Amino acid sequence: MKTYHRQNPNIRQQSGAILIFVLVVLGILIISSTQFFSMATDSTKISGASRDSSESILLTESAMENLRGQFINNLDYAGDVDVALCDFGGTSVDKCEAGDIRENMTAPVTFLMPYMYFVSDAAALDQDQPSLLQTVANGEGAFNATSTQLTTQIVSSATTQLRVNDLFANSFKPLLFTVNDNGLLVDSAAANWDAETGTHKAAAWIEVILNPDDDEAIDLYVQAVAQVGSSRSFLQRYVGSYFNDDTLGELVSPLAESSNINREP
Repeated sequence: MKTYHRQNPNIRQQSGAILIFVLVVLGILIISSTQFFSMATDSTKISGASRDSSESILLTESAMENLRGQFINNLDYAGDVDVALCDFGGTSVDKCEAGDIRENMTAPVTFLMPYMYFVSDAAALDQDQPSLLQTVANGEGAFNATSTQLTTQIVSSATTQLRVNDLFANSFKPLLFTVNDNGLLVDSAAANWDAETGTHKAAAWIEVILNPDDDEAIDLYVQAVAQVGSSRSFLQRYVGSYFNDDTLGELVSPLAESSNINREP
């Protein structure tokens, strides 16, 4: 006895429809997974960049305050404590010796500490607003900025871009720092900014300008830049002023400093 089966003509069509449906769902899942992975990757990058940015700001602050604090608290960079005494008495520390800058405002470069710079149209102090940090920020932020290695601590007022490494020379350079394994700021042994290969590094220096309200006085600003990963931060702070002794008297501190003095343009 023969048995006959009648084939449903819709079976093949239904199988094809299910396959297409599965492929569509699978495609949606693949696209969704790819987008999710891309979003997660972007989120990780943004989080890392935000972390590096915050760390670079803190590192810049630490480097800047390190130099400012040392300077106003008897830093002796050259180690020449026995060379001379200030007129008012005391040791030959940097803040004392820097008073000679005010006494020689027409040609001050000889009296600068190795970590000091000034912007000028010629060779005298003739600028009453700090601008060196902005010039460095312009150079670091520009695409393929040309390196302009300084040969003197005088920066031409026509210079609009400098790299941090341009501030380093044999006879003068900013203070260079890095971070040790304990996360503490320490002096770097590298010769210049580019030679320091650590992921955390900072440089600090002082810019000297004319006091905007007294043409017989000078102001000092500490400036710093730090880099953590690919993030860089730039900060500056007023350090203090040197005034004419004939005006304020011989017993005035060699550096009149106050964080409350407004030095904004």
